[in-house]
Amino acid sequence: MNNNPYSQMDEEAYRVAYLIAGYIRNTLTESEHIELDDWVNVRDDNMKLFEDLTDERNVSANLEWMDKIQSEKIFKQLQLEGRFEKPKRTIKRWAWMPAAAVFLVALFFAHRYFKHPAAVNNKLLVNQMVPLQPGGNNATLTLPDGTVIDLNAAKEGIVLKKANAQVSKPVEGELLYGGAAVANADVSTHILSTPAGGQYQVTLQDGTKVWLNAASTLQYPASFTGKERAVQLTGEAYFEVSHNAKLPFKVTLADSNTVSVLGTHFNVQAYSDEKEKTITLVEGRVLVKSKEKQAALTPAMQAVINGSTVNTASNVDIEAITGWKDGLFVFHDAPIERIMNQVARWYNARVIYQGTVKQQFNATIHRSEPLSKLLHLLELNGYVKFKTENNIIYVSP
Repeated sequence: MNNNPYSQMDEEAYRVAYLIAGYIRNTLTESEHIELDDWVNVRDDNMKLFEDLTDERNVSANLEWMDKIQSEKIFKQLQLEGRFEKPKRTIKRWAWMPAAAVFLVALFFAHRYFKHPAAVNNKLLVNQMVPLQPGGNNATLTLPDGTVIDLNAAKEGIVLKKANAQVSKPVEGELLYGGAAVANADVSTHILSTPAGGQYQVTLQDGTKVWLNAASTLQYPASFTGKERAVQLTGEAYFEVSHNAKLPFKVTLADSNTVSVLGTHFNVQAYSDEKEKTITLVEGRVLVKSKEKQAALTPAMQAVINGSTVNTASNVDIEAITGWKDGLFVFHDAPIERIMNQVARWYNARVIYQGTVKQQFNATIHRSEPLSKLLHLLELNGYVKFKTENNIIYVSP
């Protein structure tokens, strides 16, 4: 019995190389296709290696590279070891050398992958791209005096403490305001900001919970006093407003449109780079006001603000709109532009379209997944192709 772990790695490397080479040359049987799919889906690193080795640009570049290190000499060594069977002599040299070369390329990187995965990921693959990473809990808190607190670097516990206000970070990714709303309470404005690829949650002094999506900013007082609870939003946020009939809650957008509520759950998307702002009601009742019009919403209704106009829609897809709060991308019959807007903000990427993609898409995937997996799922229907270079995603039909 062979207990040598390196020998076991060699055997797996040879098998993976055989499967990947067969995939490239379209020679796999149905059972081998299933075996390859199973291996690819075991780990994200497996999928990354597979995608890199089967990328058309990498295949040709790696073959050229293999020629420079005398692939035929290595092939003969493999043949002596019984690793790869050379075709019968009746087949001309040019007919079997491409198969050998493809196999050797796959074998080289698979072998290095199993023994030194970091070397494969960081140094060896030709045209290796810097992967775009999914976002996470990342935000800054700006205080009235201009002090900026990096909440990623802040330890769990009390972040700021004053006479009648206390700000703490109870767990990673969450900010909590405490203290009673008294006559001399701190009403100074605090600013919570997330970058592209960031998200954060805050519980305001009145108990209202707010989830802030990527590239968003929320301004609010440390403590609510007066006749209303007013906050300002740029970007996207989900609100669970604490009920208080005496103090209405109001969200003001950058263009002065407002959302007024007493106690309710709703999503606001108001990015400055998008013409339309949307307010989607999940629970309760809200009143949406623009400069000229207003609309009352009941659950599953959405208000769409475009300039000074306000239009409403009923029975909207709540899951697709609020999935981000629960860590999901949810796309139901979604156009590619809507999808890529979300992808660009979460992975901190730039999107360039190289043609028109008219097809709509359906997918549900965790936002913690690597970009390559998301794009692969979207490509499965055959209507779109993606290419990534550094922080740019190219989209083509």
